[in-house]
Amino acid sequence: MVIKTLGSLFVVACTLRLYMQWVRLHAQNPISRLTCRMTDWIVLPLRRLLPSLGHFDWACFFAGLLLSLGLALVFYFLMTLQMLGGTSMGSLPSVRPFGWLVVLAVVWMVQWTLQLGVVVLIASVLLGWLSPMHPLRPVFGLLSSPMLAPFQHLLGKTGLSPAKSGFDLSPIGAFLMLQVAAALTASMEAAVMRHLF
Repeated sequence: MVIKTLGSLFVVACTLRLYMQWVRLHAQNPISRLTCRMTDWIVLPLRRLLPSLGHFDWACFFAGLLLSLGLALVFYFLMTLQMLGGTSMGSLPSVRPFGWLVVLAVVWMVQWTLQLGVVVLIASVLLGWLSPMHPLRPVFGLLSSPMLAPFQHLLGKTGLSPAKSGFDLSPIGAFLMLQVAAALTASMEAAVMRHLF
């Protein structure tokens, strides 16, 4: 659990770096600098092999995927050792295909990305309510805007736009969609675990 939690921080950092470049967030803000320091060791070598394509940084994407796959391998190895401790030699667990570990790595990466989206939304809303002049408010506003834009557009069509209602309901819609997606990935993770163990 500790290895998974610590490793997920680096996967999230790679995902956040990719996302910040996609939304064109200025590289000199504190979050960008911290993210780059955390991920340079794996992103920069991969960038020599995988150049960016438009606004999509393939090096960041594959860095997160490789880290997630490494965590899945360590997790599978530790769980298998634990299972071996409680079984006899005649009932050893069968070797599972590597493909399920790749699927688990992708599911974990999506789960952690969704959790990152929830954190960005909450931080953006809290800063907007409690400290509108905070220096990080524009950063979180820019990070949350792609998630909020579809709901703001939909609310504008229904007459519930913030300009008319005085209250922005779009974070609620975005939060609910992220929670639904998180529930789907949790069920996918459970299904993969059943195949692995």
